[in-house]
Amino acid sequence: MENKVTLKNRSIYKVNLFYLITLIWAIITQFLPIDDKLYQYVALLIPVSIYLILNKKDIKRILKLNPLNKQSLLLIPIIWIFMLPLSLFIITVYNYLFGDALANIIFEENTNNLISTFIFTAFTPAIIEEVFMRGIILDGYRYKNIFTASIINGLMFGMLHLNTFQFSHAFVAGIVASFLVYSTNSIYSSMLIHLINNSFPILMDLIIPIQSTAPDTKEELNLLFFGTIVILSLIVVCSLIYKLASINNIKLKNKKRFSKEKIFNKPLKISILIFICFSLILSFMIKQT
Repeated sequence: MENKVTLKNRSIYKVNLFYLITLIWAIITQFLPIDDKLYQYVALLIPVSIYLILNKKDIKRILKLNPLNKQSLLLIPIIWIFMLPLSLFIITVYNYLFGDALANIIFEENTNNLISTFIFTAFTPAIIEEVFMRGIILDGYRYKNIFTASIINGLMFGMLHLNTFQFSHAFVAGIVASFLVYSTNSIYSSMLIHLINNSFPILMDLIIPIQSTAPDTKEELNLLFFGTIVILSLIVVCSLIYKLASINNIKLKNKKRFSKEKIFNKPLKISILIFICFSLILSFMIKQT
């Protein structure tokens, strides 16, 4: 029998349904005659704004707009640095197994204007996507175990990108970003690491201009060496996250965050099915070009 909190609020069902509606709207938006720069504003900002207006009494709890202390501001970029080996490993393995056609399309630049690229590629997603995923969606899982909530949030964040290439590394990024929010009780932590992550390619392209292609992965992978670096990096990342939580006097193993409400309900199952179908269609279309 579900507990009283679940029966009364059904917070997980609520955000899973909102996620499903937003995912469908995001797909529809891709076929609307709008500028690509406006995609995030139309696909995400509109539904997010509606949700927050309808739930304005809970905005403080949902958004967690608490300032970050100096130690947190220092640790978050370091956590991102140690996440790099895993991100590169995932991208490399993906391209090695499935080719780089999809990756090349995603890496393709839409503008040569540095300021415009930063605003629409780094700044905008760091705000809107975080409010959506680590604000609204993560809040819906507030009665679940922190580890479970973070993994599901990573899954949903990966699917939000509507392609298997970005899903492969956004899944892990979503998990880490969720832990950062839990460790600081501030959405600014996930916004910061998201901004750093999206700004890095722009900065590197400014320093060392490169062609708009994904890294070449045809050479044989040294999985043993690469894997060892990844494991060591993950150990450091986990240690730093616990350190971050300690700095902010937060216990990640909080047994009070518990609910028997079903996670894989109909809205989430339909969302997963839509993602799989859309990804397969996208892959098929790319192969035909």
